[in-house]
Amino acid sequence: MRSSPLLLFVFTLSLLFPEETNAAGALDVVAQQAAQALGQAPASSVVVAAPLLSDEPAPKATELALRMAALIAGKIRGRTHAQAAQLGSARAIAGRASALVFVLTEVSHGDLRCTVDVYPPMANAWDRIRNPLPSPIAHAFASAKIDAEVRSFLTPLVLEQPSVHRARHEETDVLAAACGDIDGDGGNEIVLVSRERVVMGRLQGGRFAAERTALWSELALRSPVPMREPLAGAAFGAGWVAVGSTDRGSVSLTPELVAQAPLRGVPAWGGDGVVCLMGEPSAGAFDGAPFDCAIAQDSRPRMAVPSPRFDAFAADVIADVQGNARTVVAVREPSGKLKLKMGDAPPVAPEGTFGSELAVFDLDQDGVPEIASSADAADDALEVWSWPAQGASLRPRLRLAAPGGIRALAACPPEERGKPALLAVVGNELWVIRAGGPDNADKPNRTETGR
Repeated sequence: MRSSPLLLFVFTLSLLFPEETNAAGALDVVAQQAAQALGQAPASSVVVAAPLLSDEPAPKATELALRMAALIAGKIRGRTHAQAAQLGSARAIAGRASALVFVLTEVSHGDLRCTVDVYPPMANAWDRIRNPLPSPIAHAFASAKIDAEVRSFLTPLVLEQPSVHRARHEETDVLAAACGDIDGDGGNEIVLVSRERVVMGRLQGGRFAAERTALWSELALRSPVPMREPLAGAAFGAGWVAVGSTDRGSVSLTPELVAQAPLRGVPAWGGDGVVCLMGEPSAGAFDGAPFDCAIAQDSRPRMAVPSPRFDAFAADVIADVQGNARTVVAVREPSGKLKLKMGDAPPVAPEGTFGSELAVFDLDQDGVPEIASSADAADDALEVWSWPAQGASLRPRLRLAAPGGIRALAACPPEERGKPALLAVVGNELWVIRAGGPDNADKPNRTETGR
């Protein structure tokens, strides 16, 4: 059995590890963070939304701006104005209220951003004339990646009209991949983990340009009990990346791929952070629940798993169009059977067998999770299904022939134009797959072009 490369997952079992009740979509998360950063706002403040700023078409721009302002008002106990306005008009609208809370919402580089400024009241109209650009007395900012709720205000994506950007790579025997914005510049980096080294870079001019490289011989010693076919993982944290394999152990790396600290187990994305898995060499699989990667921490499970033994995971936190977020987990057992779980609902098992490469995401941001997998036979195809509701049936969405064989899958968060992506390591190529728009116009993002 070939190794499972990318391990992106989080799982909760309702009886032992109930899902957190505060899981929310991007709008609520941003509103909560902004309100907390703002602190105590004056009583009876008037909250006015600025016109939306967006780097992609937004048919419901005003509705999105007003929705964010309403959420902010609810958290600071302010009164929302029913229309968006520029700052000068907003000051007149606030009049003699205790304060004006001016909310600027922006969609940029795949992020939902919110800037909140609090202005003092005007004693009369002359105040606005004498001081047309006053300084705020309080300021807050928050951001989060856009999700299905935000997408419902923007131009919809069409999964059946994908764009596929291909680039060659020179890495041999890739075991794992990860995709994320490690330096906060708005563009995703790609990390590839092979038997010999770890590389980080972007796709440029039809090829993968490795910008940083670290040899495993300089990062970790070989495992005294390696698996016949190694299992590996990679996951981005905030300003760092975790990599590991059952051949070499695991380590956290800086953006320059300098080792920070050793980790326990093989790293995987846990939805709200990096977790680690313990390999069982005798079984050629992982065994038991994921735990905290830090060696200094205890080994208590961070979450439960639906099967005591598994060789592939993929997971993400998916928000629906109402902003309700749930953890979605895909688990491949060594037999090839797939098990799925959403939130607190019981696991389900779709019919058939699946390949050892898995990814979970919302590729078209419609609030319905997608499951991507290599084909079971010879990993010669990439298949993408949507998993509606809580049933065991998957709805086929895409099938792409992959004659070079699929070595790894990774979910890429939204970046410049708000589109998430699926990264596939197919033979000696990297594929970046995105859902198209109504006209399927899709220029390369920074993942493909570099800075």
